[in-house]
Amino acid sequence: MNEVIPSVGIEFARFGESRKEIRERLGSFSSFKRSPGDYPADHYLSIGLMLHFDGADRLDFIEATAASELSFSGVRLLGRPFGEVLTDLRSKSVDFSLDDSGCTLTRYGIELYTPAPDELDVDVEGVALRAPVDNRDNSDTSEVVIEPSANEDTLF
Repeated sequence: MNEVIPSVGIEFARFGESRKEIRERLGSFSSFKRSPGDYPADHYLSIGLMLHFDGADRLDFIEATAASELSFSGVRLLGRPFGEVLTDLRSKSVDFSLDDSGCTLTRYGIELYTPAPDELDVDVEGVALRAPVDNRDNSDTSEVVIEPSANEDTLF
């Protein structure tokens, strides 16, 4: 199994690594854009990973399927019934919050996807891992600062 490392990624695909380094390490892939204007994502079908990169071509988002064999705290996350995964996580004292697509492992940046979160016998089909906000490239965003005019009353 491939262990998820919170705020880091996984052993062979770490947040902040360059697309070039990862491609050299992982081999065969295909690239695609989810929508116009997006940066290309690399799909490694044989190992069940879709890797997304920021404007600086650094890894900032990982999507995984059962072929990736991801685990967290020794719990296999994919290709098993959602209820079993939740029970195993709970036994390891891993906090999570349920949502309409599965759950989020609180404080870890890990999301589990199941097509039927209300049916605990349906398998977890996907895992999403997000880079910590401070690791993301914000070069495409602009920061707008609005300062009060000299005549405006302020509370501070």
